[in-house]
Amino acid sequence: MNIFYYDIAVGLPLRQCFTYKSKEVIKKGKRVIVPFGSKSIVGIVVKKIAKPKSLKGLKEIISIADEHSCFNGSIFEAITWASDYYHHPIGEVFFSFMPTLLRKQNDKIIIDLDDNTEYKLNEEDKKLKLTKEQNINLSKLNKVEKFSPSLIYGVTGSGKTEIYLQLAEKFILQNKSILILVPEINLIPQLEKRFKDRFNGDIGVYHSRQTPNQRLKVWLRSKFGGIRIVIGTRSSVLMPLKNLGAIIIDEEHDQSYKQAEGFKFSGRDLAIKRAQIENIPVFLGSATPSLQTLKLVKEKKFKKFDLLRRVDGKKPPKLIPLDISDSPLLGGIAIETMSIIEAAINKGEQVLIFLNRRGFAPLYECDNCGWVAKCSSCESNLVFHKSKNRLICHQCESVYGVNKTCPDCHSNEINTLGTGTERVEEVLRSTFKKVPIIRMDYDSTRLKGSIEAIYEKANTSKEAILVGTQMLSKGHDFPKVTLCVILNADGGLLSPEINAIEKISQQLIQVSGRAGRNNNLAKVIIQTRYPNDENLKQIKTGDYRLVSEQCLKNSKALNMPPYSTVAILRVTSPSPESCYKFLDKANNLLNDKKNINVTGPLPSIPLKIKGNTRNHLIIKSDTRTYLNRVLNYLTYEIQTWPETKKVKWSYDIDPYDMS
Repeated sequence: MNIFYYDIAVGLPLRQCFTYKSKEVIKKGKRVIVPFGSKSIVGIVVKKIAKPKSLKGLKEIISIADEHSCFNGSIFEAITWASDYYHHPIGEVFFSFMPTLLRKQNDKIIIDLDDNTEYKLNEEDKKLKLTKEQNINLSKLNKVEKFSPSLIYGVTGSGKTEIYLQLAEKFILQNKSILILVPEINLIPQLEKRFKDRFNGDIGVYHSRQTPNQRLKVWLRSKFGGIRIVIGTRSSVLMPLKNLGAIIIDEEHDQSYKQAEGFKFSGRDLAIKRAQIENIPVFLGSATPSLQTLKLVKEKKFKKFDLLRRVDGKKPPKLIPLDISDSPLLGGIAIETMSIIEAAINKGEQVLIFLNRRGFAPLYECDNCGWVAKCSSCESNLVFHKSKNRLICHQCESVYGVNKTCPDCHSNEINTLGTGTERVEEVLRSTFKKVPIIRMDYDSTRLKGSIEAIYEKANTSKEAILVGTQMLSKGHDFPKVTLCVILNADGGLLSPEINAIEKISQQLIQVSGRAGRNNNLAKVIIQTRYPNDENLKQIKTGDYRLVSEQCLKNSKALNMPPYSTVAILRVTSPSPESCYKFLDKANNLLNDKKNINVTGPLPSIPLKIKGNTRNHLIIKSDTRTYLNRVLNYLTYEIQTWPETKKVKWSYDIDPYDMS
């Protein structure tokens, strides 16, 4: 009887596969049930291997879970690439792209649901004529047949979504599938509606707020061709769509494409790699493209297609810095700003107010002794949420009761300081009593259907004021908004982060794009104490090309990404000493390496989360190939250290956040 041997990946933070034997031939990418310690768990077949040197203690695969592979050809290749590129345990990478119900032993198997949808084009929805600019670019984009990354650089309101719809139509008519990625769940409902209006047929949606059964059903229908249009967040990047024709990445610049915890991958970059492996077109859309993408355009590795005019022919809104140095603020809003808001409301218009802080107040402090409410598990200030009458940690979401007296000096002189979206909402409600005030932040959009309710209220109201965090800036269409007000922009302008100006310029220009889609007189008020700041002067032109060119020049002069490559070695432990010992040892190991620049160990911000201290080491090189070699060497050494028993460590490749 023949015995075969296989390397199996398991969904644990272990940087190796495990060898098992079987009497059956098993294809790579299949789910199997294997004994592991005292348990039996799900594993993925990585490869068939020759007879091991030692058969002692070698266990046998218990069973093959499915008739069909979980990961076929190109997706399997993309996962192994991602494991190597991001230096992350391969089992965890495989399991990141499996529906949760397939990760454990249960009665769920990979099976064709035989639930196919037919797509018919709704010509009535397509009645609007394309602009000359849209027509020219669509004609060129339709000629892209193979892998050739294409940046659709379109100002807000220039009709990028219509381009996406017509590109999708082309592939659907060719009996192919299409994957549309968005950076955040809250962007899905509006885009889903546009696709449902255009195509009569099921539109697949895939994101983390769905139930496990919903996600599994979309995954299975995609795999067997039941649905051919899927809109999803970064977790859908390796959706097993049958006969995939193209990938569209909307708001490609958005940092939400990067996963911050666990397997720290970029959904955008992995999508581009998948397109390369499958040799299919990938289209990246943005009004404020990332510096990385713009550099690749300069190097002619990406093609660029410009949509620089709004489809309605209206001019973009004016960005007006408003000096608030000597102005009293009411809930973060200057008196002059309040008058401008009132004037817009009196005309029956809508106003959008942007503040990137949720809750009522970011500080809960004793006036007598200076005590500040902090999370017991994190070194973070607790944020007062008035609607819940609770103090909440925005790092770990722990909830605390509100102190009536100071725990240090027992004074009852405790006050809230600073402004969040709840406070702005309260001030506006008391000022504009008959006007709908609509808050859009993490707290107000958590429940199912909440984002759809917000759209409905905004669209059916005449005058209204929308108050929200950065989710308001991302691709939403509020056609009645004629005035945007940006509060507390100075935090971004004065940030010490290397890429701070790229971030704040993208944010401000994206927010400004929500205004004036039907009005030439739209404007954007930026409250600031630094109206003469050089970066702000560039941003207020509204010309992102001008800002991005300067950012690229600065990055090149400093030899920072995208002109160099960076990895961060991140370490957490209940013991600060263990973190520093581990990182010091890594630093010493890299000191004699040429062409490597190491900074640290450094404390992360915040230093403590969920009871664990966080520190990191920044590792920079001129070339990615050399950096990967160094990280492979470092990983090999680290795995022999006794210090690894006292810490959790991981790499953050191409980090958005250096802190």
